Amino acid sequence: MPDETDETNAARRKLFETKKFRNEVAERLGLAKAMVSNAIAALLQAGSIPCTNPDIAGALAVDGARILMAIGSQVRPDAIARVTKRFAAMTSQIDVDEPKAVAAAGIPPRESVSFEAELAAMFQNSWKAARSALPSSINAMGVSLLWHDPRGSILFGTIDRWEREKPRHKKIYASEPLQLPSPPGGGEWDFVLLLDSFRLPTVGGTIFSPLPLLGFCELLAEGVEETVASVF
Repeated sequence: MPDETDETNAARRKLFETKKFRNEVAERLGLAKAMVSNAIAALLQAGSIPCTNPDIAGALAVDGARILMAIGSQVRPDAIARVTKRFAAMTSQIDVDEPKAVAAAGIPPRESVSFEAELAAMFQNSWKAARSALPSSINAMGVSLLWHDPRGSILFGTIDRWEREKPRHKKIYASEPLQLPSPPGGGEWDFVLLLDSFRLPTVGGTIFSPLPLLGFCELLAEGVEETVASVF
């Protein structure tokens, strides 16, 4: 008899294999159907989705993160799974919630999570807010997937968060350590100040703005409703 994890994996796989789901993802993200379909098909073929996380909501969130990264990779179908793994493994380089000045004051920074884990948490937070009767403090989230040159020698990811009555919060991830300019007057950079003048060395990428991204989050949850993989 299949266990619960096998059943939830099968439910998610069935969803990802359908043409209807792929077309709706393309519609909500405002992208070409072929671009979305090729990305999802490549992840299925590589065995990257459905993921094996036994937590129901966690598994769907990781799948959503991987699909988003695969779509944003904009590479040949045979390279999508490989580039998606590179995006997933990116580490935090700049976090305005953790200014370098904090470390200079003797307070150790938090351990960085991967870009994939950050995206997955974003999906789960969206679903928690939808279930809760209390309004979320986060108004919107935006995600960008970028590359340093046409060969993709260095990959970047950004996550923007807007909260009520607060300035925008930004996190920058990269596949290689980011070379930052020297801070004025020496010392350590305060990342809030750094982002006012610093620009990532990129030549292109894919930007997912808040409303389409929220629509994609909702579509994932809607797609598994009334199945064993439901997050509600």
